Amino acid sequence: MNIKKSKLGVAALAVGGVLAFAVPAGAAVNLQSESPGALAIKITKNAQIKANGAATIVTLTVTCPTNWVFTADVSVTQTVGSITTSGRGYTYEAPCTGAAQKVKIPVTASPAPFQLGVAYALGNLSARNLYNSNYAYANTGREIVNVQS
Repeated sequence: MNIKKSKLGVAALAVGGVLAFAVPAGAAVNLQSESPGALAIKITKNAQIKANGAATIVTLTVTCPTNWVFTADVSVTQTVGSITTSGRGYTYEAPCTGAAQKVKIPVTASPAPFQLGVAYALGNLSARNLYNSNYAYANTGREIVNVQS
């Protein structure tokens, strides 16, 4: 009788082990099939100084699926002398084309004007499907150079 119980216990463990690996694999396939496709954000290297440094124009390259809308924001931080100046700008609910699209976002400086030269930019992208509740996010950061426009 002990032998039968041992064999039954080993069989139960084996079935449990197989299910433990099979169930998450099936769930992963479902999650992949629900993914929105390509969602990406890239910050171009050069930004254009405007109004004597009151603002800089940052160009983002955004990719998101058709039938989606996106909101993108960018923040810029730069050390000017002994002061750190920064700003943020965004675009709201713009339509996605399904291909890479360029978006120019003005960023106003505070407490001091931006200067020509190196700064750091952080970009965030959120997108949502117009026909259901699917949404996705992406972000990036990079060193940029403020140049004369």
